Amino acid sequence: MKKELHPNYVKGTKVICICEHEQTINTTLEWPIKIESCPNCHPTYTGKEQKIVVKGRMEKFLEKQKRMEAAKKAA
Repeated sequence: MKKELHPNYVKGTKVICICEHEQTINTTLEWPIKIESCPNCHPTYTGKEQKIVVKGRMEKFLEKQKRMEAAKKAA
């Protein structure tokens, strides 16, 4: 096998979020990694996400079908 085929594995690389939360991970990158959101500030993990009720495909299809039948009866 070839030597030096794989990158070096670095232990303790810092990951810094916008909210200034720091974590250390093991990765192949040697410099600090900057990210936009972490589990401390992401809306999904913090529970600040707003739940939006969206109709599914079947409900939309059934409503459209009812409107088409009503239009046929009216014509």
